[in-house]
Amino acid sequence: MMFSALQNLHFAEPYWLFLLLVIPILIWIRSKRGPNSPAIRFSSLSKIESIKHAGRKRFLWILKFFRYSCLFFLVLSIARPQLDQSTETIESSGVDIVLAVDLSASMLALDMSDSEIGEVTRLDVVKGVLQDFIKKRIYDRIGVVAFSVNPYLVSALTLDKEHLQKNLARLRVGLTHQTGTNIGSALAEGINRLRPLESKSKILILLTDGKDEPAPQHSPLVFAEGALQDEIKIYTIAIGTNSRTKTYLFDPSTKDLMRYTNGRPVVQVADYPVDKEILKKISSKTEARYFEAKDRESLRLIYDEIDRLEKTDVKIHVNALFDDLFQWPLVLAILFLLMEFVLAKTLLMKIP
Repeated sequence: MMFSALQNLHFAEPYWLFLLLVIPILIWIRSKRGPNSPAIRFSSLSKIESIKHAGRKRFLWILKFFRYSCLFFLVLSIARPQLDQSTETIESSGVDIVLAVDLSASMLALDMSDSEIGEVTRLDVVKGVLQDFIKKRIYDRIGVVAFSVNPYLVSALTLDKEHLQKNLARLRVGLTHQTGTNIGSALAEGINRLRPLESKSKILILLTDGKDEPAPQHSPLVFAEGALQDEIKIYTIAIGTNSRTKTYLFDPSTKDLMRYTNGRPVVQVADYPVDKEILKKISSKTEARYFEAKDRESLRLIYDEIDRLEKTDVKIHVNALFDDLFQWPLVLAILFLLMEFVLAKTLLMKIP
């Protein structure tokens, strides 16, 4: 909370802060000044020299500290520190987006691992890229749909990005209790979430690494035709380097990775074919685009491209509210000045 408050702290007249540079200059000039002319003449200074380091003189630096602290806080006060408590209200959302993420067993494939990030699954890579994508779409409502054979609503469309990120983090293979793939079911769920909304642009981003298995009753193109009528664009992303790859295995009995007795995940080679043609037809039908992602960087570039393509104006109402805080450094400046004056006239008084 303190860090958040510091982020909202600013100075209304910051150019006065340049006066702070004068303080070290004054300290330097003071240190370079020669000895003062004696105010009282003595025939011998030997006795005075013998006591010059004794008693109160060792504390005279406190007076300088109070004096320069007074100047420091006085300059801060003149610069008018303020706490920005302004609020923003979105009057109209830019784009409504549903992210449809494949959670079939093939998302456990390890073909997107590299020496930098180590051994990671396709799903791990997707979640990391989606987190960055969500951060960029500050003013858009975003929802998440997971699917394998049946769809699963992970998060309804929302502006609450923190809530969205938490729900995205819990995506895992087995969440939908199946490991097959039904692209049409994902399209249907995403379209139903977007259809009733009155936004300038409705986007469904479908990411998958497989093909329909078992074969569905209806072709996914039927749902793409409905999306076109509802003015919903469907961007499709085929993820993975190739169909034959090393992969972890899913254990239906534990709803987790299959493991050896020593706890290490089982790794095998498997064939995971991708129906790229149907994905191309879906995006083409809805006047959107088809992409292929073979590694983390290419997937990030794809979402960056979609981010650039789907921009609309956003109306924001700003309620400006600033709390002035100049009185607090001013009080401190006066306090330090009084403390210097009192000590200079009492405990740390000097005889000229």
